[in-house]
Amino acid sequence: MFNEIAPTDSCDRTLNALSLFSGGGGLDLGFSAAGFKIGCSTDIDAFSCQTLILNSGKKDFYSHAHSIPADIRKVTATDLLKESHLRDREVDIVIGGPPCQAFSIFGRRKGLGDPRGNLVWEYERIIREVMPRAFVFENVAGLKTIHGGTLYEDILDELTLGGVYTVSAHSYQVADYGIPQFRDRIFFIGTKNGIKVPEMAPTHGVAMENPYRTVKEALRYLPISWEGSGVSNHIGRKHSARIIERYSNLEFGERDPKTRINKLNPERPSFTIIVGSDQGGGKGHVHPFAPREVTPRESARMQTFPDWWTFHGTGRHVIRQVGNAVPPLFAALLAEHIRVHAFGATNRKSYDTLAAILGLNYLLGSMANSEITGKAA
Repeated sequence: MFNEIAPTDSCDRTLNALSLFSGGGGLDLGFSAAGFKIGCSTDIDAFSCQTLILNSGKKDFYSHAHSIPADIRKVTATDLLKESHLRDREVDIVIGGPPCQAFSIFGRRKGLGDPRGNLVWEYERIIREVMPRAFVFENVAGLKTIHGGTLYEDILDELTLGGVYTVSAHSYQVADYGIPQFRDRIFFIGTKNGIKVPEMAPTHGVAMENPYRTVKEALRYLPISWEGSGVSNHIGRKHSARIIERYSNLEFGERDPKTRINKLNPERPSFTIIVGSDQGGGKGHVHPFAPREVTPRESARMQTFPDWWTFHGTGRHVIRQVGNAVPPLFAALLAEHIRVHAFGATNRKSYDTLAAILGLNYLLGSMANSEITGKAA
């Protein structure tokens, strides 16, 4: 049986959070929708930090005026607390996902041989300095097997801080929770006082009452023609006639032999949205109904970012923010789960409620009229 705490004053007040390796804001946005207050965030990418500030105040639940664009190795807990107007004992949770490329298949799984892999210990340092009531550490599924699994075990052990925290480790396929994308991730959740957060039970799938959410659902109400659509970040690439012909001839789910990207199946969740390289910024998948790559906004839809969320930058800057993110709706579901099991909350917002708070109109309502339209959302 899992040890839980009785409801406390934390159920009735805003829970304070700090965000590390914030990127384009997937975790920040999701936790905010669940009622957490992100006091301050930090990321080495100035474009990502500007995205967080750019969207601040667009919705009542999201206000994010403080975001520090800096290398985490040069950021201290004092910096974060000062910008948040908080003291260390007032931080309820720290959230974040150190760069995952060092541990992913696409990053060639270099692990601690890649400088990015060493940043996991900077996350631990901030935890030691702040000592929040709880923390969430997100990373790619490949973390479990790299270096024969020893790195995974080392991180799990180190994050306990010598027994101060009880750490749960759960692997999630986000499509099993109503996200229109296949994406495997690991979440370490640490809590004080022996509280162990159980795994969330899947809610969507082939053999379940709720089927997988699909590409067709993710793209509905979004114009196929991005030119002049007025939707932020809905700008695609120009293709040659030769590429257009190849993409036109692809079957759903088939990979183009030249660009090595797949054509999306409208009746299934998307393939994983990926980042690409620093040199080129990566490519999206092939649109299911048009002979072109999906736009950054269409990729953001697969990630459950709302259309009101504008990404700062152009080209690879936006693709990196979208591809690196935790899907905001999944982050919101996880945040609700943590509110209940780590902070004793007695109420829990539903999938539809969180989707509505985020403004995900394309995932709400009946699919009877699910066509992708020629009108902007």
